[in-house]
Amino acid sequence: MDWECMDHMLINEQLDEIYAEGHDKKKIDFYAPESPREEVALLFIHGGGWEKGSKEQWCDVAKHFAQLGYFCASAGYRLTDSAVYPAQLEDVHSAMQYMKKQSSRFGFNPERIVVIGSSAGGYLAAMMALDAAYKESLPQAVILYCPVTTLEMEGEFLPRFMGCPREGNEELYREASPYHRITGTEPPFLIIQGDADVLTPYEQVAAFHEALLENGVHSEIEVLEGVSHGFGYGIATPAQQKSVQRMEAFLQTHFSA
Repeated sequence: MDWECMDHMLINEQLDEIYAEGHDKKKIDFYAPESPREEVALLFIHGGGWEKGSKEQWCDVAKHFAQLGYFCASAGYRLTDSAVYPAQLEDVHSAMQYMKKQSSRFGFNPERIVVIGSSAGGYLAAMMALDAAYKESLPQAVILYCPVTTLEMEGEFLPRFMGCPREGNEELYREASPYHRITGTEPPFLIIQGDADVLTPYEQVAAFHEALLENGVHSEIEVLEGVSHGFGYGIATPAQQKSVQRMEAFLQTHFSA
């Protein structure tokens, strides 16, 4: 793809819409192509250890896909300075439900939404597909960048997210881990992972991918050589461009009809 000369489609941006009351992080940005070529919509979820980051991080990637004809949205959610698990998961489900209600407004199919997340946002995206309690906001496919796939890992941010230490709460940490929630009923997954990632190591992410396959779920993994954590917010670097191209191919494979 010629990234400098890509034919740019006009985009209608609707930013900072409130998807639920109660907190100023419960807002969503919409990027709507003026001439949609796809009825599939994409919902982006940012990372940051559940304690930082913003929906604006995905802006360039969302605009790229909007220019390809996909309706795109990027959602914020409460961070750990104001709420702990499962508040963040509840928020992204609420964002999905609000987004689906806008389908006639923007002209996409509310039953064809793909959720995309990076790191802690990848965790939330995966959990959206693994949480049977929210059937009305289950995605039809999931794309994960360097995701947190298990809470049985090291990281000072984990007790802050969970609101309690692991010691004495091992079962809660296990129950909240995507790896232990797989049932075999999940939609297709695409995982994009750097092999130099020390925060969400390749071995953990690959184990999640293998567990999906073993349970009969369609899962693909793209390994980026020499790439570390949090690489995905943009379309400028070679890793970002390869990721976006891989996403485009995945979307065409599963939603071209």
